[in-house]
Amino acid sequence: MRTMFRSRRHWPALALTAALVAVLSLVAACGSGSPAGVRPSPTAASRSSTAAGKPAPSGPLYAYREQQLYDTVALLERNRRTGEAAALTAIARTPAALWAAGQQWEMQEVRQATLAGRRAGSIPVIVAYNLPDRDTCGKYSANRGTDGAAYEAWINQLADAIGSGRDIVIVEPDALPDIVRGCLSSARAALRYRLLDYAMSRLSRLPHVYVYLDAGNPGMFADPEVLAGPAVRAGIRYGRGFAANVSNFQWTAVTVAWSQRLEAAIGGNLGAVVDTSRNGNGPYSGPDSPQWCNPPGRAPGPDPRLAPGPAGIDAYLWIKDPGVSDGPCNGGPVAGRYWAAYAEGLAQAASRSGGTT
Repeated sequence: MRTMFRSRRHWPALALTAALVAVLSLVAACGSGSPAGVRPSPTAASRSSTAAGKPAPSGPLYAYREQQLYDTVALLERNRRTGEAAALTAIARTPAALWAAGQQWEMQEVRQATLAGRRAGSIPVIVAYNLPDRDTCGKYSANRGTDGAAYEAWINQLADAIGSGRDIVIVEPDALPDIVRGCLSSARAALRYRLLDYAMSRLSRLPHVYVYLDAGNPGMFADPEVLAGPAVRAGIRYGRGFAANVSNFQWTAVTVAWSQRLEAAIGGNLGAVVDTSRNGNGPYSGPDSPQWCNPPGRAPGPDPRLAPGPAGIDAYLWIKDPGVSDGPCNGGPVAGRYWAAYAEGLAQAASRSGGTT
């Protein structure tokens, strides 16, 4: 069990203020032809061909400034902890995902990241995380007040904010695992399947977007084949594939092998992206509980990159922002809040190993 909530890179306030009028105009223009209600999904035939028709992403990943991490760097430098400061600077400069989780101004942030990525010739990573009953198993990232119609309208807004941008989108961490693990009633599970299918179909119709459905991790499901049928029902074939190890700590090699097994079980031309943001020391096995929530002694894993190999692995990504809390556990603040002490711990581990690997 694990959670991840609103781990997102924050834009400096002045940049947001300066861009706000222009961004609002762009978002309004993109949304002018988009009804707020349900949009028709592609036909079954187009569903089977969508993934095969869109190749794996290629090119550099877009990195944007995490001001809070740089503030911690400055504090470390003032305290003459230069090794940790250098390691945390490397973490801060590493591309990590922007999470859209039902927050104010997030669509403007998504639009700004998309436009900035286009200007830089690089690919932003966006996480859609706003389903009703979100994080039903883990609890720490639960949301309130969202229903099916509101969620579909929110997905439409997200699609309009991305528009013709060339983004990677991770769809709803924990959502499918919550169903498979039995944390939802049959009625709520049926609603979630429908909403995931909607999100996958709507976002995958964007012309340059690579969409991945979250599928959990090897610690959650020893046998990934149990996810194959549910993933198809949730609309995975609309998109490029699935995300694995989001906000978790499973070893990269283990997750890669697990992902290849899941790809084979689903069949078709799929790809996987693996979250390597905090798995440099592997999963935590000490006494602190829950073991998936802010575990001590972790380290950054392999740097994000596209096409890392082997076959079927589209990318290593830092989907979880390393400096953000998993929840109020093991000394951490609420889920989604920046936690300087945890960021410093990751920097210490990176410094001891000579940096991220």
